[in-house]
Amino acid sequence: MENYRTVAIIESNYQKRAKITNALFAGGYHVEPYEEIDEFISESRAGYVVLISDEEGNLDRLLTMMNRKAMWFPIIPYAENATLQTIVAAMLKGAIGYIDQLPDLENVTDVINSNQTERRKLIENGRMRAEARSKLVLLTKREREVLKYMSEGMSNKIIGVKLGISPRTVEIHRANMISKLETDSTNEALRLAAYADI
Repeated sequence: MENYRTVAIIESNYQKRAKITNALFAGGYHVEPYEEIDEFISESRAGYVVLISDEEGNLDRLLTMMNRKAMWFPIIPYAENATLQTIVAAMLKGAIGYIDQLPDLENVTDVINSNQTERRKLIENGRMRAEARSKLVLLTKREREVLKYMSEGMSNKIIGVKLGISPRTVEIHRANMISKLETDSTNEALRLAAYADI
């Protein structure tokens, strides 16, 4: 797994942000502090672990913006009074860990470095999703519809009926789609669709 040494902190409270930044900096991390999610998204670089305050829907906003921009980062939300339900929900959304004590440098380091095999899978899946989304942006609305129906196992004839077009037109959309996605086969296009959750 990559050795993540840059931590982006997204925290609107200046005092908390400074406290966390100082603790991580003292632990040998390069820290990039951000006040707002928008600021982070506009300036972010590859190789960051994102530490984000899990308040006021921040995690959901970050995930939405990452999806929209076809980006992915390992995310560690934090909250001082997190419930088990909150932690589980964050993990199901793709967080690589959760911290309920900050600025606890040991917890941050443990989350980043623990369970390397599982972290590697999460990071690889996140990257694949972001890559798939960035490719699917190239498709027209109709090509995306064709891909969606293909991923549901429908034939050209059934897709044509659903969309009110001929099976031959469906074939043309499929060919254009495969060309735009720069894939060698329909199976590869379907794999991208699965990663992108279309």
